[in-house]
Amino acid sequence: MPAFHVDHLIINGRTNSYPYTSKVQGRSIEIRKGLNRVRHGRSIRDQFNQAVRDFQQNSDDNFVYIVFKSPPDFLLDLQKFEDSKGHFRLKTTRQLESEDHEGQLHTYYEAAVYLNRQAISKFLQKVDDYVNRNHPRWGSPLNQSLVANIDEIRAATLQSFWQEPEILFPEFDQRQWWEIWISRENADDPDNPISRIAESLAANEVQIGRRFLAFPEHYVYLMNATAEQLSKSILYTDRLCEIRMLKENAAFFTYYTPPEEQHVWADDLATRVNFAPDDVSVCLLDSGITLNNPLLANVVDPRHVVAIEAHWDAEDKFLNNGHGTPMAGLAIYGDLTDLFATQHRIDIRHKLESIKIYNGNGFAPELRGAVTIEAIARAEILNPNHNRIVCLALTNWDVVHKGRPSSHSAAIDQLLFGTPDVPNDNLLFMISAGNLDHHERLTYPLSNEKNSIEDPAQSYNAIVVGAYTLKDQLDIQRFPGANLLAQRGALSPSSRTSADWDNEWCRKPDIVMEGGNHGIDSAGLVLDWSLELLSTSTARFLHAPLVTFGDTSGATALASRFGAQLYREYPNLRPETIRGLMIHSAEWTPAMRRNRSIQQLNAGEKLRLFRQVGYGVPNMGKARYSANNSLSLIAERILKPYKLEGSVTKTDQFHLFELPWPVDALQGLFNTEVKLTVTLSYFIEPNPGNKRYEQASSYMSHGLRFKMIDSGERPAAFLGRISKAMEEDNWEAEGAEDWILGERLRNKGCIHKDIWVGPAVELANRNQIAIYPVGGWWRARKQLERYNSHVYYSLIITIEAPDNIANLDIYTPVAELIRVPIDI
Repeated sequence: MPAFHVDHLIINGRTNSYPYTSKVQGRSIEIRKGLNRVRHGRSIRDQFNQAVRDFQQNSDDNFVYIVFKSPPDFLLDLQKFEDSKGHFRLKTTRQLESEDHEGQLHTYYEAAVYLNRQAISKFLQKVDDYVNRNHPRWGSPLNQSLVANIDEIRAATLQSFWQEPEILFPEFDQRQWWEIWISRENADDPDNPISRIAESLAANEVQIGRRFLAFPEHYVYLMNATAEQLSKSILYTDRLCEIRMLKENAAFFTYYTPPEEQHVWADDLATRVNFAPDDVSVCLLDSGITLNNPLLANVVDPRHVVAIEAHWDAEDKFLNNGHGTPMAGLAIYGDLTDLFATQHRIDIRHKLESIKIYNGNGFAPELRGAVTIEAIARAEILNPNHNRIVCLALTNWDVVHKGRPSSHSAAIDQLLFGTPDVPNDNLLFMISAGNLDHHERLTYPLSNEKNSIEDPAQSYNAIVVGAYTLKDQLDIQRFPGANLLAQRGALSPSSRTSADWDNEWCRKPDIVMEGGNHGIDSAGLVLDWSLELLSTSTARFLHAPLVTFGDTSGATALASRFGAQLYREYPNLRPETIRGLMIHSAEWTPAMRRNRSIQQLNAGEKLRLFRQVGYGVPNMGKARYSANNSLSLIAERILKPYKLEGSVTKTDQFHLFELPWPVDALQGLFNTEVKLTVTLSYFIEPNPGNKRYEQASSYMSHGLRFKMIDSGERPAAFLGRISKAMEEDNWEAEGAEDWILGERLRNKGCIHKDIWVGPAVELANRNQIAIYPVGGWWRARKQLERYNSHVYYSLIITIEAPDNIANLDIYTPVAELIRVPIDI
């Protein structure tokens, strides 16, 4: 059965310098032992000869590119793949991960190496020496560190140079812009470093960008071509080092591009936009926007741009290039660097509303909640009955809260809850975690842990957005001697955290999005535009329509766009579910996990992860779709948590789900490792006026939790494990739950997510899950008479199996169980 994607089924100064040493470079090589050297040497020789033949089928015999792969948890002896004469040239390495049958994460490495004729002969001689000769002093095989630590050898393909582990390699016939990283070796003309290979590129209709970046060992070009065209051209030159995806940075369009040329780029993109909005809006609460930008003029209705005060104009006058205006660009388009790298048409299916709440003079902190409520009321007048994502990046740094609710955060919680009688059914907030001052970023990441997420981002019901970064193209030509401040995939230097919050409160951020990076050199912080997002400017400064932007403000705008796109896909889902899907889909990057699996982290390390980056980076593909190997079930239900019995308020009911489950498919997978993810999302009614509000249960109206039946546990025993009222006579516990995060970590706030990994056969009969209430002020504050109120919640459950199993389909059997028509 071919793979398919279908809708889900509805069930965040002065400094000292410290030395840094890479974990890979400079490490002593642990040599794989216990090999039969004759057998291993023969295998390596045979694989190498075959790889050379495979590569030379499509090239002359002057050189080859060969990929060497290490065994799991061993390093390749990379020094042996380079020599001073240039016979061997190490082109690129990739660190990859794989999990064994027990869920343990293992790391291996691949190296793509250039070898000329002399190197081919020399390598074979090294293998022969490994088999037949011993070191005269140590008695070990010659070249042992080189040969023993090679597990597989193959001819390089274009994919071997792909350096985007988070992104699948594009379709072979898809024409697009690529980043091509070429070596500085043999570059005859520094003003035109690809002059020697230009003929081959032109013959294969590869379009070359006008500008390039120069790094210490590489030049980086933009090339427009299909993978097939690149495979026939650049792959068979001796200059190729890396290939990356749509990653020309913002400096191409700001630092290197004068205003008049920026207009050409902006006007071209504007002509490719198909603006056909549905009833979904991103509502920007910011400094206003300026509509004279060509990228905004045709996608923002002037009637939807207003100010909170009647005597203000709605234009963005924040500094030179604005704040609301670049926020608007990101909320509509995303990072413009990505869109300028393609000629595809752009579909914009959501509206943008701008409510100006900041005019340069600010407003009193105690009134911010009222201003926010009024702003939302204005937006609802502009577009009644819209599903709305509110984007708020103006936060207050001087409120020390340690996670405790404020009037502003409570006002947002109230907006998102609504009332028991009229619950919110179309509103979701994205709030920036807040930024560090630039001088504080010099001590990254220690300073990030010392600087608290800003008010009102301690909101329980909102999605709080921190920043991470994939921006790693520091322009060494402009900033010689500088280094990246943050590792690719790690927390952005700008992002505040909840590391110093009291343990009583919820943990934020919830997710992280791209917020840019910095460089650092001996003089201090390097602000390189190449490491920022690209967005729309007010065009007052140099009349340029484009501006670099970022930090947690930019990340929040991107999250708002993500939410709007998801709402457009599922317009009838409740906001609790949209929030749940975003967080449910989020994952931690290898850099966040320090290249370990989440199972390998101890409790303290997991807690630190939560307080820095929340649940990680949301994945649009997983948030939007199920697949043949990934089944997501969504349930939206109403529960009555409490009741009044006599004069005492008590808990009332829990829900038990009998889940439609792919039993046969899971049993057929036997011990194949699968992943189960469960997310429970609900909004709480805040009670900040309660004198006991420094306890979370006194601030939260209610809490909900989930438990899942264990493998082999009887349903009656599971019911007794949930509720004492359901215990049988002589009841004994039969089941337990082995979650990766566990209750102590997940049971904070009002969204709870956990992960289970194990054999498919053990999951096959775990098809019951219970949702039950815990304490809150609705129960404790009887005089407020909330004990008869009902609450909404959303439950999301996903089973993921490996994507390399032929004819696997865990989706269709469940769809048939609930009689959902399938259109694949």
